[in-house]
Formats: sequence, C-alpha cells, structure tokens
Amino acid sequence: MKTKYHIQITQKVLEEYFNQNAIDKIIKANIWQDRIKNQIGHDYIHFDGSAFSEGFAYIKTQESILYNAIKDYDYSETWAATGRLLHSWQDFYSHSNYVQLWHQITGNPSPEEIDHNNPEIFNSPKLKSGKNYGIIEFFVMIPCLSKLIKPLMPVESHAIMNLDSPKSGPYFEFAFIAAQKRTKQEINAILRQLITLDVKGETIHIFLGK
Repeated sequence: MKTKYHIQITQKVLEEYFNQNAIDKIIKANIWQDRIKNQIGHDYIHFDGSAFSEGFAYIKTQESILYNAIKDYDYSETWAATGRLLHSWQDFYSHSNYVQLWHQITGNPSPEEIDHNNPEIFNSPKLKSGKNYGIIEFFVMIPCLSKLIKPLMPVESHAIMNLDSPKSGPYFEFAFIAAQKRTKQEINAILRQLITLDVKGETIHIFLGK
C-alpha cells in the first residue's frame, strides 16, 4: 500500500484513541517500514511472496516488543512497534488476494461490507500474495516506465497483484476498508491486553498521549 494510504488509515483510526503527537510517532514508524532496505529480502514485513507464517510471526514479535517496552516506560519504542505491526497488517490486504477470495465467497457486496477477519480465507490454500521481483518493481512504479514494464511482469508478481492505490482497480477500496477495520481491531486488542497485563492506567494514558 502506498505511503499516503498508510497515513490516511492510521490517522483516521488512531485519532479516536491517541493525541496527535503519539499518532505522528506511530505513523512515522509505520511508513518507515517502506524504506528501501526493507523492500528487498524482507517479504514478511509486507506479506509479499506468500510469506504469511513469517508475517504473522513478525507481528507477534512487534506485539511482544510493544508490551515489554511499555512495562519499561519506553514509550518511543511502544509507539514504534505499534506503527510497524499496523503497517504489516495494512499491507496484508493490499498485497494478498484476500479481497478477491472474499468476493468469491460473498458475491459482489459493497466495500463497507468486507469482513477483514474471515477464518475461511485465512486458512485457505488459495490465499497468496505477489512475489517481489526486487529492483524491477521500483521501475514499474515510475509512470513513464510502468506502461512498458508492467505488462511484461509475471501474473504472480507484486506489480500485477498489488492493490496499493486506486490505480490498482476497483478492489483497492475493499483492501483499504479491510485494512482500516483491522487497524481499529488491533488498537482495541492492544488496549485490552495492556489492561490484562495490569499496566497502570497512568501509563496507558501516556501511551495514548492523554
């Protein structure tokens, strides 16, 4: 998913919970996941190459970092881990064929109706995501080259399968809303877990920036 949409989703969801200073730090960590060093050899961060088990393990690792950091009152690391795990979840819907599989099950409902947490799809052997072909994927993103290179890319490539922007087609809106719903679910889950871990209310308020 392109940076502007990661920002839009994260800002819209988090402003219900956090103050803007905390949101800005979470967003910074979120979009920093797309720096060049994370684009090659780190499929699990973006759920590329059908690296689902690795991607979910990465999210679990970020959750552990988050909870350990807040116990140590390291709010900067807590916000950073939150941004990193949200980025991966948001990419899951735009880089995989989750939306297409959901359409096969449900027909053709509106984007607002998408179920972002369908267990049948998560467990389906048909679930897959595009392979990242490295530097050539960057060339595809250059407007003057895209029309020449994209038609030559394999059907299983990230360039062909991604739903990173409205230019990717009508399924993008479904991926965008699914990512938005997942972002809200994850924030609620984090807050519930902080209570379960007996994190002090004052500490949670600082995490939220309130």
